[in-house]
Amino acid sequence: MRGCLTCRLRHLKCDKSGSKCLRCQRSGRECVPAPGKSEEVSFRHGQNPSLRGKGPPRYGESDLAFPDDQVWVETTSEFDFKDETDQTAAEYYVVPVARQQSASRSPSEGRSTPSSAVDSSMATPNLVIPCSQLGSRSNSATSHSSTPTPDNQPKLTNINEAYLLRHFQKHLAPWLDACDPLRHFSTDVVERATTSSLLLYACLAVSACHLSRTTNTIPADLEDMYHERCISIMLPVLDKSESEIGIDLLISSTVMLRFFEQVSSCNPSNDHQRHLLAGSVYISAHVDCAISGGLATASFWLFVIQDIQFALTYQKCLRLTFAPFDDVLRRWWVAKPVLSDGDWTNRAIWLLAETVDFCWNVSGRNYGGRLGSVGEMALRQRILEWEVGRPDSFAPLHVSPPDRARGKPFPVAWFTSCWHASAIQHVCLAKALMLIRELEGWQPSMRHLEQPVRLKNEIIENLYFIFGIALSADDDPPLRITASHVLRACGSWIDDPLAQNLIFDLLQRIERENGWPLAHVREKVVGYWRRI
Repeated sequence: MRGCLTCRLRHLKCDKSGSKCLRCQRSGRECVPAPGKSEEVSFRHGQNPSLRGKGPPRYGESDLAFPDDQVWVETTSEFDFKDETDQTAAEYYVVPVARQQSASRSPSEGRSTPSSAVDSSMATPNLVIPCSQLGSRSNSATSHSSTPTPDNQPKLTNINEAYLLRHFQKHLAPWLDACDPLRHFSTDVVERATTSSLLLYACLAVSACHLSRTTNTIPADLEDMYHERCISIMLPVLDKSESEIGIDLLISSTVMLRFFEQVSSCNPSNDHQRHLLAGSVYISAHVDCAISGGLATASFWLFVIQDIQFALTYQKCLRLTFAPFDDVLRRWWVAKPVLSDGDWTNRAIWLLAETVDFCWNVSGRNYGGRLGSVGEMALRQRILEWEVGRPDSFAPLHVSPPDRARGKPFPVAWFTSCWHASAIQHVCLAKALMLIRELEGWQPSMRHLEQPVRLKNEIIENLYFIFGIALSADDDPPLRITASHVLRACGSWIDDPLAQNLIFDLLQRIERENGWPLAHVREKVVGYWRRI
């Protein structure tokens, strides 16, 4: 069965189960099956050249055009065209939107980048919202808010939403702040969610999704409702060159919805990466967000981590357009007289991003001639420079070596903060990937020699330290999740049965306690280990 049309129109993944999918059953909607390939004839607005306006194509549009001498064929009576405009319009509620002078905007709108400023004299199109998404907020059109814009509506109308936002602040925001010493998601996002519908609905969708998988106290359709509300706000933004929603709010909401995608996808085949792709589009159009500071920069680095996780899962290069950011970040770090712990953490993340993109650069993208052996030597040198130059604060508080005789194949490593531990994990994985690349250059018949044996031991040492950090933390989900993604790319190098059992137990705990879907990872690594 193909995904049903009902889920497709709601911009949701369809589980394709039976004659009626689970999402439609839970929400009480009619499950309309998608037509077969032979029946499906449709045009996507923007891809049909007869529907596209004048001027250059926007992102996602086709640049096709009909030639002047186009030959047209007459349609036969077998074709019947049905106008469903009235039927579709009846399912939507039109909210008139008044534009306000920029001087009287709310504080959250005032943080927009210059590129998001709009001329207040221009007319604003009405906001069209599906009636099914209005819920208890259907009276927002008559709200006494001074600026009834799509991102300024009454917030937290009931205790359930307050509970979900509190859950986000207490349990999920620290997870997203794993590599951010300034904790923007714990502070800035939660504060601004009370004045931004987009941020609020993103927080509520993520919380509902997490609770439905860890405690089973939240109905599964609640997460879909808040997700749909986010989509209804974000979709009109794609059709505008300028938006009232600041790029920091847009990117932060997108990375949270990407987190929603990751948690709600049972396996990679169900992960359509829509929000990962959207994030790459937004961020690539605002290169300065990598160094501008504040929530935009914190969201940028979270996106890079999510992009790395995608690349490790599929062993592909990054979706991010790498070169412009690499140039901006290098100059930024060189220009700063003193790098903070946050800068060193970001450098560690970027080293892994660079390594992943270098190792799986199947497209052959050239970064200023930094490919081949010259690029490999330069990358190894940057990894070494990070290890030698990092501040003492990144040194572990305590390290105990492995003790296999006592059932402890992994070292114990304690750090002062999650971002210090996460930075070390990223650098260890970058080193392991470069070592694997070097070892794979040796013929299998020669890997018993001293040099290949040394390389293998170093690979295992770095991988075991990553897992040792994850197991040493009492309950730091980001450190656990990083270790689980390492398995997708490097699981075949774990050949010790005792280590395999501990890792398998860790994967089960992550899924049970943190709600992160890892059944597909368990299946994959078990397949690796059976062949060893």
